[in-house]
Amino acid sequence: MFSISIADIKKVLIVQKETDPRTKLPEHYSEFLSTFNYSETEKLLPLHSPGTNYTIELEKVNRKEPIVP
Repeated sequence: MFSISIADIKKVLIVQKETDPRTKLPEHYSEFLSTFNYSETEKLLPLHSPGTNYTIELEKVNRKEPIVP
C-alpha cells in the first residue's frame, strides 16, 4: 500500500535553488565542470541526427510475414 500526504506533495513541489557545482565538485574533477551547467541540462537532445535513419528488418517465421502491431 502506498500513501502520500498533501505536505509530502508540497515539499516536492518547492522550487529548489540552484547549487553552484564549484562548491560541491572535488577539484580533481574541475575539468568536467561544464557538465554540470544547469541551463545546458534543460535542453533536450535531438531525436536523431540529420541523415540518420534506423530500420529493423523483421524475419519471416515459417514463411509467414511477421505481424507488426
